[in-house]
Amino acid sequence: MGKTKLTRKEILGDDPIRATMIQIVDTFRTRSKTIGLAAVAAVLIGVGIYFGLQYLAEREMQAQAELTRGMTLFHARIDPSALDDPYGKGPEPLFRNEEARYKAALEGFSSLIAEYGSSKPSLIARYYLGLCQLHLGQPEDAVRNLEEVRRNTSDRTVGYLAKKVLATHYMESGKPGESTVILEGMLEDPQCELPREVLRVDLARAYLAAGKTDDARNAIRKARDEAGTGVLNTMVSRELDRLEGQIPSREPVP
Repeated sequence: MGKTKLTRKEILGDDPIRATMIQIVDTFRTRSKTIGLAAVAAVLIGVGIYFGLQYLAEREMQAQAELTRGMTLFHARIDPSALDDPYGKGPEPLFRNEEARYKAALEGFSSLIAEYGSSKPSLIARYYLGLCQLHLGQPEDAVRNLEEVRRNTSDRTVGYLAKKVLATHYMESGKPGESTVILEGMLEDPQCELPREVLRVDLARAYLAAGKTDDARNAIRKARDEAGTGVLNTMVSRELDRLEGQIPSREPVP
């Protein structure tokens, strides 16, 4: 059977950028005496910029949709009666256990990073990927991804979150010195948006783990000074009371 000849409209219908470019070239061919080469070049550049921005905006929206899906999986409920298909019981995903949940989320975040590696949603996805890896017992991969987020300056808030997770991980891994370096740096950074009293609680924990009781006392004192009222600060105060109980009595903490 012979080939069916496609019309020009059919060939160009699925590619507006290509269609526009060919139309401009055809115009130049038929009106080359009245249209200067510089004018055509300017039009080509303008069209390229316009469609380039449209393309980037569309990719950003697609990446954001994938990020939302991954975060939905990451925060999904655990239900022992869940089916193999997490959406088998309705529009909200369900998993039998945490391992299954984090594995599904990890796969989604990994795909997003591979497809949209230079986008802002990809950076957030890498942060969540690191969290998934920590939950799944893959600390080396987790640290590598979280360190990459920590060094990225395109979204400072996500970078601070990555630093906090790393500080906790280093302390729990028997590296309180590395934890204190991160936390001290965050507290010295005036642009850090995370609650300072919470960071000081983490710092007090790290100092205690490193045997620096005087530094721990100072961190607790400053945390109390910065704490106000509300549910968060009530929780902070309780944790400070617990930490104070771990410090050998040598002098009272005001």
